[in-house]
Amino acid sequence: MADATAATPDRTIPIPDRDSAPYWSALAQGRLEVQQCRDCGRWSWPARPVCSKCQSENLVWREVQGSGEVYSWVVAHRPFAPRLADEVPYTIALVRLDEDEGVLIPAALLPGDGVHQGMRVRAVAHPLTDEVGELTWEPAAPDHT
Repeated sequence: MADATAATPDRTIPIPDRDSAPYWSALAQGRLEVQQCRDCGRWSWPARPVCSKCQSENLVWREVQGSGEVYSWVVAHRPFAPRLADEVPYTIALVRLDEDEGVLIPAALLPGDGVHQGMRVRAVAHPLTDEVGELTWEPAAPDHT
């Protein structure tokens, strides 16, 4: 995969730390991964060195379905970085993952029109570099079963 920063030199690239590096790397590879405790089963986000429920250090990164529902959102009408000037207004959604109602992950919602609490969305991972990706949410296709 080519380094995506060459195409977007003004792009802000997250700097992974020891705990979050697997999250950013999975996004660069097109997957959404979240930590899960091997001892109590609790899912955790953001990344941390110990389980927030049982304080175990026995955490593992697991791929999740990448589906959930909008819990809350905000519409930004001012760009918070120069590169976002052409993108306002944009929506940042806080999404509750289907795997665990306690896991809420923020990211841009594309498109942001008609957003509402409970709206079904799915994760889309975008590579920024070979090691770092970013997450956006998009409306999920209606279930016609």
